[in-house]
Amino acid sequence: MVEKDIGYEEKLVVVKVLKALNKFYSLRDLEQVLDIPFQNLWKYINLIGMPSDEVAENLLEKFSKLKIVDEILSSESKKAKNTPQYIASNIGFLELYVVKIGRELRKRDIDVVVALSYNAIPFATLLSIEVDSDICIPISNEHLATETVKSLTYFSHSLKRVEMLIYPRHCMKEGKKVFLTDVLLADIDKVESVNSLIKSREGEVEGLATVYITREVLERISQFNIKTVYYLDVI
Repeated sequence: MVEKDIGYEEKLVVVKVLKALNKFYSLRDLEQVLDIPFQNLWKYINLIGMPSDEVAENLLEKFSKLKIVDEILSSESKKAKNTPQYIASNIGFLELYVVKIGRELRKRDIDVVVALSYNAIPFATLLSIEVDSDICIPISNEHLATETVKSLTYFSHSLKRVEMLIYPRHCMKEGKKVFLTDVLLADIDKVESVNSLIKSREGEVEGLATVYITREVLERISQFNIKTVYYLDVI
């Protein structure tokens, strides 16, 4: 049998998916599901050996056919629907979500990944590593000198009060391609506030990814001309 030429990036995707799946399944379970000896899976997950072209191609086909990544993302997001803060610390879930959207985003030359909430920081961190970009996360100390931070205020319709986001000024540079992340996106005013700041610095919002999004935000977000919006559940 002639092996298909599988690149290093594809093999790396296979390893990343296996490492994330191992947070939900034992190696023995994965052996049954994927028909790969658990000893080999252990080597791949621990980077002791990389799968051959043939094995990598086989696993990519099985991931696609079994829809195992999509099923875990759907199942885990539905379980945490009433407590979205818990999904923010589910690293296996976030790793799978990042791998799912990261391959396309790497082609976009994203300069900065921005977290739109404290809960989104783990997601933004993993995604920034995946796409090899800088990261901009909100900080909590509102008493920092104004020359070192940028404060944004918006009215939260979900909480019925004015909220504030504070970012270090150095991470909001001019002329950058920006990707926004959140866990629960329920306030369109927050998107508008951050989008306005980016535009004022001659930047461009390349896209947005969240786990949960409200129907109102989903309906209105098109007005900001954001190229791509990823989400798993509409609440």
